[in-house]
Amino acid sequence: MYIPKDDPEKPRGQDDHFILPKLQALGVADGVGGWSKKGIDSGEYSRELMKNTVKYIEQQSQVGPVDPKRALHQAFAIAKAKGSSTACILALHNDCLHAVNVGDSGFVHIRNGRIIYRSRIQQHEFNCPYQLGKERNDLDVAEEIKRDVVPGDIIVAGTDGLFDNVHNEELEQLVTEGEKNFDSSEILACKIADFALQQAESSLAVTPFAVESEKAGNIGWIGGKNDDITVIVARVFPAQWV
Repeated sequence: MYIPKDDPEKPRGQDDHFILPKLQALGVADGVGGWSKKGIDSGEYSRELMKNTVKYIEQQSQVGPVDPKRALHQAFAIAKAKGSSTACILALHNDCLHAVNVGDSGFVHIRNGRIIYRSRIQQHEFNCPYQLGKERNDLDVAEEIKRDVVPGDIIVAGTDGLFDNVHNEELEQLVTEGEKNFDSSEILACKIADFALQQAESSLAVTPFAVESEKAGNIGWIGGKNDDITVIVARVFPAQWV
């Protein structure tokens, strides 16, 4: 589910994503909005980055398992658009989830309704994430992650529009309720994104962004962070079901 923030000048928003079910790979990217001060729409960069990643993964899959870091490296190397972007790419091979993450997009690994792992936010300082771009960081800053998974595990990937507005325990509750209601992955992603939007638009919610903002010295900040919101929900099924 993707909900771009309301901006007539950027109706497509600055997030992008892909889902390749047959290749068991997915990714999210968030173009960094600060470039707008220079008249640059980083959404063009994030979309090119994801397009290049998909192209490489589809080619790579013909010769071996998907390598998220190599895919992102190749996508970054040929990107021509101006701007910069965070990125998180995940691929499942056998019983291991491989991921590469740059910045404050990311994912959580949920088992039996509880988050057992959350990717680390990479940032220079509060609200200044690591980012890929010709005038920003290169792929050396990327963190590679490997997680053993079992059938029934749920992976929720998203951009900071999700994680800045939804606490871990809120996300756990949303997933638990979705499981009880037999929600499909798509329906669950929509419910999570809708909740994130409610929090983002709230002037009273004590969101993760508000908590971290106060820690950074912005005393009195409260409410959500208005941003593009991308949510992908993936379930791990037994191998014979795939």
